[in-house]
Amino acid sequence: MFTGTTPLHLITAVTQALADPAPILRDPRRIPGWARDRMTVHTQHIPSTDVAFALERRISALAERHHRATGIAAAPPGPARRRTR
Repeated sequence: MFTGTTPLHLITAVTQALADPAPILRDPRRIPGWARDRMTVHTQHIPSTDVAFALERRISALAERHHRATGIAAAPPGPARRRTR
């Protein structure tokens, strides 16, 4: 549920994700029974090497994102503020 205070970039991201026609990867055992009646479930076996490669790629992307976020230098401290009466 969105409210009037929900940031627009979050609303945009959720809307784009909902409109994406790409299939969603889910574990079929975790899909509730009432939902299975309303969808098509296909299972596919994936080689472990593909999974390991995807995991390494995801970790690298997260590390790079963290590095960029922490690599921004803080503003230098300004002159000390003095107390006034």
